[in-house]
Parts: sequence; structure tokens; C-alpha cells
Amino acid sequence: MKAVMRLVLVVLVAVSMAFAAAGCGPTISGKTADDTTVTGTSKELGKSTSDVEEYQGPKLRVGVVNFQNKTPSKVLGIGEAAADILGTILQKTGRFIVIPQQDMESLAQQQHLGASGMINPETAPQMGQVLGLNAIVTGAVTAYSETEEGSTFVIGKSKTQVAKVTVDYRIVDTTTGVQILADSGAGIYKKSSGTTLGFGSKAAYDSDLRDGALRDALTKAMVNMMKQLQKRKWSGRVAAVNGRQIYVNAGQKSGIKVEDELMVYRPGEAIIDPVTKMKLGTTETFIGKIKILQNDLGDSGDMSVAQPVGAGQYKAGDIVKLSGK
Repeated sequence: MKAVMRLVLVVLVAVSMAFAAAGCGPTISGKTADDTTVTGTSKELGKSTSDVEEYQGPKLRVGVVNFQNKTPSKVLGIGEAAADILGTILQKTGRFIVIPQQDMESLAQQQHLGASGMINPETAPQMGQVLGLNAIVTGAVTAYSETEEGSTFVIGKSKTQVAKVTVDYRIVDTTTGVQILADSGAGIYKKSSGTTLGFGSKAAYDSDLRDGALRDALTKAMVNMMKQLQKRKWSGRVAAVNGRQIYVNAGQKSGIKVEDELMVYRPGEAIIDPVTKMKLGTTETFIGKIKILQNDLGDSGDMSVAQPVGAGQYKAGDIVKLSGK
């Protein structure tokens, strides 16, 4: 009898300790905000962006287009989620002005341009001119899977859900229409839950799994994107001309300063490789030089007005670059 009582007491103590540890509910780990720690990607991205604060030049204006959903099972909303997450990652680097995919689509539809992810050398420069972009980032989610791993203990059990995703991505220079990067990457995210003697909840599907795996894959991608985008020299566009007043589609928020001098070029014909027939770039004719007078105009405070320095006939659509850059 005493032995039975001791056994009951041991079980009760174990149960009490289990409830105290579990809080009478599931133990959850793997918050979305920390998902890149699974593979250490956030540390690598941190190293790649360590020079952001030292950079003093204008910020590149980057548009993110919805990623195509090429997953075999057509996972609901995964393309839109990929674009949103990538836009957030780009914005957090502090190196770019990001045009969200919603705004990209709205403006593109108004101008009768395609913004479904099928960006090509012909439409990219047109979108760049209309939307004031330096580059467009797009791609496709090509694979997504979820698996479960479980373990059973004396007084409970645990379950881990694992999400894996594969993403193809590319960057197109909107000045030339040339693709400057094409690559792919994989992401993984884990989320665990536990129950004690039947108490607690089972690990059920939620968007954290999908978004966590996407964020891991796209943070990895951002490491490569940063290396390529930081090689691009800033350029903007003449938005309008009114006599000697020349309006530029970048201002204070973009890093353009009063007294900055900009070189103005007029884009011309496409340059095609005679062997591969691929577009290499676009001819540019030097028009003249302008100086920034004010840099906080426009609805968003990111437009400048300049005046000519010397002779030159300017028009909307001309390309502007920092003098001496």
C-alpha cells in the first residue's frame, strides 16, 4: 500500500512540474521575427549591410513585383507574401527607397504596363521612366512543403512543423532593361508545440510557417542582391520642364542635396549583342548639366527642382546622374 502511495505521489509531482513548465498549455517556439536564426542568415545579411550607414549617396529606387506562384500545389497567397516580405527586407537595409508591389501594380495599370512578374527588356525601361525606378525585383516561388516531426514522452508529446520553400529571383535594371542578377535560394522555418497529458493544442497550420520559410529564403537572397545593387550607380529622371525650371523625380528622401550638380543624358537606341542577340544597354547622349535648387517638393517631399548650368535643351524622360559619379 505504501509503495502504491509513493508511486501516486511521484506521478502527481511529475504532473505538477509538467503543468508548471507548460502552463497548462502548449509550448510554442519559433516566432516569425526570429526565423532567420534557424540558418544564421540574418548575421550574414548584417555583415553585407554594415556599410549602409557610411554610404552618403542617393538611394536607389527599387520596385518589387508580385512573385509568380509556380508551386505544384499552388499555395494560396505565397507569391504576394514573397513580394511583401522582400519589400520589407529591402526597406530595413536603409539603402533603398522601395515601391511596394501594390503601388507598382496600380501605377502600371494606369499606364497600361504589365506588372505581373513578366518583366522583359522592352517593358522594364518604360516602367522605370514612368515609375521613377532604378531597378525592378521579381521572381517566382517554385516549391513549398510542410512536414511534421513528433516525439512521445511518458506524460506528453511534442510536435515540430517544418516548412521549406524554394524561390527564384531576378533584378532588372530599368535604365537599360538588362537583367543584372538571376539566382535561386531555399528557406526553412520550424515551429514546435507540446502537450502534457492531453492538455494543450496541436500544431496546426498558420501563415507563420509559410512566411517564416519565405523570410529565411529571401533574407539569403538579399545578401546577393545587396552585392549587385550596391554596384549600380544612382540615376534619376527629369520629370518635367517648365522654362528654366527642371523637375527631377528624386529629392531629400532619396539623398539628393541642394547644390548637387547632375549630368543629364538622353536615352537612345538599344545596343544588341550581335552574337547572342541579347540587349547590352542603351545609347546615351550628353545634354548638359543642372544644379539642384530645392529638394523637398512634391506630394511625398521627394522631388527636386533644378536650373541649367550652361546650355542644353532638356525634356521629361532624360536621365540624370550625379556629376563626377
